[in-house]
Amino acid sequence: MAARPAPGNTPRAKDPRGTAVRIRAAARMLFLSKGYGATSMDAVAAAAPVSKRTLYQYYASKEDLFAAVIEEVWSAFTGAPVLSEAGEADPRAVLHAFVQSLVSHWERPEVIAFLRLIIAEAPRAPELSAAYFRSTKEPTVQALAAYLERLSRAGKLAGAPDPMLAAAQFMGAIKEPLFWPRVLGVPSAFPVEVATDRAIDALLSKARRAD
Repeated sequence: MAARPAPGNTPRAKDPRGTAVRIRAAARMLFLSKGYGATSMDAVAAAAPVSKRTLYQYYASKEDLFAAVIEEVWSAFTGAPVLSEAGEADPRAVLHAFVQSLVSHWERPEVIAFLRLIIAEAPRAPELSAAYFRSTKEPTVQALAAYLERLSRAGKLAGAPDPMLAAAQFMGAIKEPLFWPRVLGVPSAFPVEVATDRAIDALLSKARRAD
């Protein structure tokens, strides 16, 4: 479930001055304080500070820069391959670890702030939703679906002919009680462990009946 390299997110050996890191830090601050539409590449260059020529050498457009910032903000989660390294571990323990990783990720203030930004500005800038979907949501659901498919092949998950649908439904069962209250700024009505247990029970119940 590792994230693909962001544009301009080059290894330190290729960016000894940390220019790309500085650019992304400046862009992150401006996106969150001013919004996407009100942030110009000129402002990012001034805040970095780098020349406009240097900025465009790393990021060809504001869209590319936003995508790189999103990938960086989400890298603590997408770079931790909980599912791809699960092996023969107990599915319940693996899924619990996966959800805990998600919840820890959501607890980072920038994550919710960027999601609110995307929701607010996506009608005018659909590239924001595309960047979020491509860099975070899609690979997460695909990784979960691949894990569920492995469980199904191993006979540990009966009745799941469509792993992508099963993965999407599991994510919905987690996000509705635990994620959306954070986005809306209201308290969650359910403890994390209770919501997680119920979602895992629903996913694995057919497997238990099949046994």
